[in-house]
Parts: sequence; C-alpha cells; structure tokens
Amino acid sequence: MLRLLDTLEQFWAKLYFFLPGHLEPEDCSGKDILIVPGWEAGKGFYRRLKSNLDNLGFHVGILSTLRKPKSLEEAVQHLAKQILTAPNDVTLIAHNTGGLVVLILPDEARRKVKRLITLGTPYHGSETFKNTRYSFWAYQSDWVTKNYKNALFFPLFQPLSAIEDFSFSPQESTEFGQGRDLWFDIPGNYNLVRRKENLRTIREFLGTPKDPIMASIGAKPSLDFAAPKKVEIVDFSKYDPKRKSAKKTVAKKKTQAKKTSSPAKKKKR
Repeated sequence: MLRLLDTLEQFWAKLYFFLPGHLEPEDCSGKDILIVPGWEAGKGFYRRLKSNLDNLGFHVGILSTLRKPKSLEEAVQHLAKQILTAPNDVTLIAHNTGGLVVLILPDEARRKVKRLITLGTPYHGSETFKNTRYSFWAYQSDWVTKNYKNALFFPLFQPLSAIEDFSFSPQESTEFGQGRDLWFDIPGNYNLVRRKENLRTIREFLGTPKDPIMASIGAKPSLDFAAPKKVEIVDFSKYDPKRKSAKKTVAKKKTQAKKTSSPAKKKKR
C-alpha cells in the first residue's frame, strides 16, 4: 500500500515539475530555510512541507531547478544564484538528488549554508541512473565516490532517509554511513515530504511548535538551537582537511620551539 502511495506521490511530483511556475527562480531574501527539490519534482510538490515549517515561524523558500540542464554545472549554478540571495547561515533541506547537486556548490554559495539536511539522498548513486544521461549518478560511480563526502564540509549536516526506498535502488545507496543516519519508519522516498507522520518528524527535528506563552512575547523557533531528539549534532567543520593540516603545523612549530628553548640536561655519572 505504501509503495503504491509513494508511486502516486512521484507522479504528482513530476506533474508539478512540468508546470510553468517551477522554472521561476526563488527570491530567498529573508528566508532561513531553503528546500531543494529532488528528482523530477516541482516546487508545488513541497508546498505541504513549506506550510508545516511556516507554521513553526520559519521563513521558507522552495528553489527552482532546471528541467533539462546542458550539464550538471549549469544545474548547480542555477541553484547557487538563488542561494546567494539568501541571508547567511541558511538551512538547506535537500530531497533525494537535490542533495547530490548541492555537494558541488561553489564556495561562495556553500558558505551561505549553516546546516544541510538531506531527505533520501542516494549518496552512493543509484541503478536508476545507469545507462542514462545522468550515469554519473549511477551506483558507486566515480562521481559519487569522489564527491559524497563533501557533505561533511557544511558546518552542520544530517542525513535522513526512509527505512525502505522504492525509487533509488539499492537500499544502501541512501545510507551515508559513519553512524550519522536517521531513518523514517514509513517506506518510500517521495513519502518523505508528504506523509503526515513524516512531516511531524521533520517539524520535531527542526524545533517544536510555538509555545503559547513564548509566542505572546514574540519568540520564534531558532535554527541555532533546534536539534533532533536523541541525535547528536556534530560540528563537522573540525574535520576539514585544511583545518587539520593547519593544526598540525602549529603543533609542530610549538614542539620545535620547546626543543630550542629547553637547556640540555647533563647526564649523571
């Protein structure tokens, strides 16, 4: 039954994808959450998710994607131009292949993003794209093997997936690994952003609904402190190879300085 529902959701996603409004670039001024559509999914498909997050007090935008980009670089630049109109420290919620596209954002656009949340992204590629013009996203292709760990360069990163994925085989393709994954109980990649139970989980993940008392004084949920229950948020920027290299250089200089300044000890006779 849930497989059938997921297939129907994918149909609606594709229908919205071909509506004229999908191609209109998003003005992200004043937005603190940006939704990146997934594979052949139109902006309208994410209105239910947007509405749920708007009700929490967030300001949500849905980015436009190209239907038939000449290259992956063109698709990335189209997203980057929209992200650059957003304030600093924005949160990206990327659905399936939207999570693959943002892995190669230009530095200027990536620095705008404080937190990346992916929903059902096939980090290890998928058999779905084998022998297609998107074969660079095929399962365990050179492209995904080289780029999937770029997700760690976002200051905060959380991969979320469905317990069973019908759209991007094999199942393990949506598992990022390293103990960072969180799973939705309801199967289906396209169910992730439309089913009531999943939307409730995403709301809890980002923060709790407005408290009546706090709302009366104008308080709103904050992305700085919002965290999923029972999931530890780790600042992955400390794993940046450049940062590690700089720390090693500083430590080496300190050791050399100590050796130079310390007098040699006389041996006991």
